[in-house]
Amino acid sequence: MRERTAEAHSHVDQAIGALDTMESYRSYLASLYCFRKCIEDRLTESPLPSGLGSWRPRLIADAIAQDLDDLGVPRPGVPGFPFPLEGDALFGTLYVLEGSSLGARVLFKRAQALGLSAYFGARHLALQSDDIEGWRGFLSVLEAVEPFNISNAVTASNTAFATAHSAFSKAV
Repeated sequence: MRERTAEAHSHVDQAIGALDTMESYRSYLASLYCFRKCIEDRLTESPLPSGLGSWRPRLIADAIAQDLDDLGVPRPGVPGFPFPLEGDALFGTLYVLEGSSLGARVLFKRAQALGLSAYFGARHLALQSDDIEGWRGFLSVLEAVEPFNISNAVTASNTAFATAHSAFSKAV
């Protein structure tokens, strides 16, 4: 999946940018809130499949909302997520959400350089950075899913990346 989503992932990384100023960080937070909230709302509305076992996705929209409040950034409106979150599409979307914990480690260091912390302005990054086991657990679940249509999962992953890219591009 990594290879088949690499281009979409790269576009999101470029849209996020360096996060080297408080202005760029505030913009990032507002955009990320739009992206995560729309998907997380959808996730909480539907029952998760038994194939996930005891593993559950790390939901961070509430932490992002607290970070927005810390920095005095109004919470933006949240669009609906344009893709069903079931079957292979759910796994493809979770691949994007859970995979973001890897990049969060880099972003957390950038946020800390701006004076933010796990207790002020960068809670969501601290939560993600501290959860590498969630990513590993998800990969184990993903490897065990049967039947699994990788094309459907990749389509959903690319849709999630496109949704993120749209949110970040609007903020620029």
